[in-house]
Amino acid sequence: MVFFRPERPGYGDDPYPELARLRAAEPVHWSANLGAWVVTGYDACEQALLDAERFGADPALEAGPAGERVAAHRRAMPFGEAPVLGHADGAEHARLRGAVSRAFGARAIAGRETDIRGLIGELAGRGSARAPFELMGGLARPLAAMTALRHFGIDPARWEGFHGAALAVMRARVDGLDDPAAAPAAAAAGSFILEALADAAEDGEEGTVAAELAGAIDRGEVSAAEAVMLLVHIGLAGNGPTAMALGTAAWALAHHPPELARLLDGEVTAGEVLEEALRWDSPAHSVPRFAREDAELGGRRIRRGQRLLVMVAAANRDPARFEEPDRFLPGRGGPRHLSFGVGPHYCLGAPLARAELAIALEELARRFGAFRVAEGRRGGTLQVRGFERLVIVPGERNELEG
Repeated sequence: MVFFRPERPGYGDDPYPELARLRAAEPVHWSANLGAWVVTGYDACEQALLDAERFGADPALEAGPAGERVAAHRRAMPFGEAPVLGHADGAEHARLRGAVSRAFGARAIAGRETDIRGLIGELAGRGSARAPFELMGGLARPLAAMTALRHFGIDPARWEGFHGAALAVMRARVDGLDDPAAAPAAAAAGSFILEALADAAEDGEEGTVAAELAGAIDRGEVSAAEAVMLLVHIGLAGNGPTAMALGTAAWALAHHPPELARLLDGEVTAGEVLEEALRWDSPAHSVPRFAREDAELGGRRIRRGQRLLVMVAAANRDPARFEEPDRFLPGRGGPRHLSFGVGPHYCLGAPLARAELAIALEELARRFGAFRVAEGRRGGTLQVRGFERLVIVPGERNELEG
């Protein structure tokens, strides 16, 4: 009998033995306790992510009370009928994504490198180069949020308010039926977001999300409500995984001193370290999908309305696709990992995240040398996994200390 029990003690610290066992036994497994298909083989995961016609991203597609509750929330809440980019498919998804895609192109991202280095210097420079440094709260989380907001074009004076407003809109969409204060809070938050967008568009900085989105509104390509939900989704969806990716990469380097030495010696680049860290321990642990129709996947019959958990972390360590998948080996090359997804929902912010994270790893190596981990506490969910707290201690070859 095959079981998948991610709630068991120890899974969050090291899920890979459990995922390997499940992948070897049933790469597409029905989990009665989760009420979902758990997909662990690379080929099946890739297929589920690529085939948006059969496997949709919208949780309202799920059969029964779960899908009905999602639909009820949307009908009752401000901006609820506006689609969320990550849940839309087909032409609707292409239209929404097209409204902001230029802001995440190579030219726009290249212009952010100086900003990113400045933010890292400001955040990391608040502590001593010789003292222990709490990476998640001190750098990873604020860097992810501040980089996103700066790329949006939002005035720094509005950053805190924007983040709170985005949370209010999303909280209403998810839990609003249980909280009578959620709807009016979301309405006020949406007005704040539109004001911030208008102010950012007036500043006229090219290449920002605000500039592209304001143009799309003027051309009638998106509505004001859709603009709010685009900003909320982009502003919230990527920050957690991006921050956790930096923590995981730092942890991996500290626990593989030869690979950290290779980075310090220039034998591998920060970009190569990042790509291997994303494959080896993806912050995107699983991705939900929902069957639009009866379909076959990995030899199993999926029924319309059933939920799938596409286990990205398991796919990234599938020995059928990656040689010695449990080894952390920057510069290995070979097949692509699925940590940014694949197909229509490939992560819109991947270019910005890659630039930000590679620069951050360069700066960590420069500032802290052959650092080690003094304390680590993992957290997250079945969908997004990483460190909540990670204290690193500077080592030798710290450039700031000679």
